[in-house]
Amino acid sequence: MKRIRKIGLTNFIFLIASLILVIILIAFSFTKNAETASMIAESWQVKNNLRRISSSVSYMETRKLAYVYTRDRSYKKAFEASHEEFDSLMIDLEPLVVDNKYQWERFQKVNESVNKHFSEFDSSILEEDTLLSQIEKGNAQMLYAEKIQLYLDEMIEEENNLLAERNNNYDIWTFLIIIGIVSATFIVGLSLYNLIRKIRPLVEELIETKENLEVTNSSLNKTLDALHKSNEQKKIEIKARERAIRITEKLNDALSAKNQQLDHFAYVASHDLQEPLRTVSNYLEIYQEDFPDKIEGEAVMYFEFINSAVDRMRNLISGLLSFSRLGTSGQIEKIDLNETIAKIKDDFSAVVEERDITIESDPLPIIEGYRIEIKQLFQNLISNGIKFTEPNTRPHIKISFDECENFYNFHIRDNGIGIPDKDFEKIFDMFSRLHSTKDYEGQGIGLAFCKKIVELHQGKIWATSDFGKGSTIHFTIKK
Repeated sequence: MKRIRKIGLTNFIFLIASLILVIILIAFSFTKNAETASMIAESWQVKNNLRRISSSVSYMETRKLAYVYTRDRSYKKAFEASHEEFDSLMIDLEPLVVDNKYQWERFQKVNESVNKHFSEFDSSILEEDTLLSQIEKGNAQMLYAEKIQLYLDEMIEEENNLLAERNNNYDIWTFLIIIGIVSATFIVGLSLYNLIRKIRPLVEELIETKENLEVTNSSLNKTLDALHKSNEQKKIEIKARERAIRITEKLNDALSAKNQQLDHFAYVASHDLQEPLRTVSNYLEIYQEDFPDKIEGEAVMYFEFINSAVDRMRNLISGLLSFSRLGTSGQIEKIDLNETIAKIKDDFSAVVEERDITIESDPLPIIEGYRIEIKQLFQNLISNGIKFTEPNTRPHIKISFDECENFYNFHIRDNGIGIPDKDFEKIFDMFSRLHSTKDYEGQGIGLAFCKKIVELHQGKIWATSDFGKGSTIHFTIKK
């Protein structure tokens, strides 16, 4: 649209400016042409008047002589009529030649000569001259008439020159008018050609766009029909989803009730399971105190096995209870992981100093989650990194992260004994152990805790390792 406006405006301004200039020139030429035509008409009028004046002078001369010779009064009346006609013609001629000095001088001479030589008509009649005297006066009158005719001929000649000049000017201005009209026609034609040449691609483009729009409209109509059908299908799906949501809400309510029951059961079960363990432990202690002399040799070893098994069982029950209570410790809140790591370092300060442990971490982000569970997640992973290290190796723990679009991806790398590739999935199962309790303590539920905490925060956890050189636990936390 802007291109069309630009092209149209430029050509329109050029066309209007050119036409205005040509019109001004044509108008000026027309004015001059009209003035010249008027002057030509004036010259013709002057010539006609001069010819009529010349005829009047001739009539005056011949009628005066005829009266002189014949004394016929009809010639006198004819003379007077010719004289009146002469006066009238001179009055008409005067304003036409007053602006021309040459013509005006001869006009005055003609007027003076006629007034001088044709004003004594009556006195010449009264004179009683001889016929010879009258003939001589008539010859003199003829000389005066010839002189007047000479003046008139000069005036006609001058007017012919003026007429020729004015005709030439008239032709020039007419030619200029024709040139102006031709120029205007050429400019209009050139502008129209240039406009058509520039607009033609746009017109073709518009035609092509129109055809494309028609195709697009047809496609849109088909798409709208498809969307209408899809909307009808979506409405059916939405109704089905609404029914599913209602069913899911009912199931969630039922599940929530079941979870509460399970939590209660886990608490009661752990309490009830620990009660026999306490009884066994108490009786073993009483037996050892009351009958120390009877506990000798292998019996001491057996009692130690029993006490160790009771302790492990008690720890397993406590771990199961804690596992069942994950996510119930509080509300989701903003957690500064740098403060969390600092608290974990304080908790491990004695072990860190004893074994010269290095716990290194990048500046960590602020996340949203369950504060206690997040601390337990990092604490378990750091503890595993310290625990599963060769005795003569100084543990080194490195904590880093990558920020993704929707997640934070954390990495906790250690320099421990590593994990076999086949056990990358197994280590996150409950009660899964890769080593005996003699080598490394634990109940095999730490990484299961970590997995549940990560999933509680809508993330994933996995492991990579260079067996014998160290391993890295990776997990994501949703933003």
